[in-house]
Amino acid sequence: MPIVKQLVVTLENRPGALATLCSELAKVAVNIEAIQATETGPINPVRLLVSNIEVAQEVCRNLGLKTVVEQTLAVGMGHRPGSLGRMLRKLAARGINVEYVYGTIERGTKKAVVVMGVSDLGAAAKIAH
Repeated sequence: MPIVKQLVVTLENRPGALATLCSELAKVAVNIEAIQATETGPINPVRLLVSNIEVAQEVCRNLGLKTVVEQTLAVGMGHRPGSLGRMLRKLAARGINVEYVYGTIERGTKKAVVVMGVSDLGAAAKIAH
């Protein structure tokens, strides 16, 4: 599973904008599996891994939001100290830069999922596999 598609939505940084997007996705049964939303200015990219990317894009179009579909790296790794560091050192040793990272770990589980934007997706996927 190392290479997955993510939806990047351009969203205004204002009260209710993210709530509206998430609520509209829920109305059509699109599950958000991972999300990264950061404050960088009045307009921000929101990265989403969703259960149905095509339906999510349609929801965004209906809301008047710009979207881009990107391929990104999603790596399952052990939920223990040092797992992320080991993966990042392997990428660095091959000269692969990590441009962003976000992840999710459910308490009580043994696996984490970390999503990374990297400078060389193909090479990173081979390392992560």
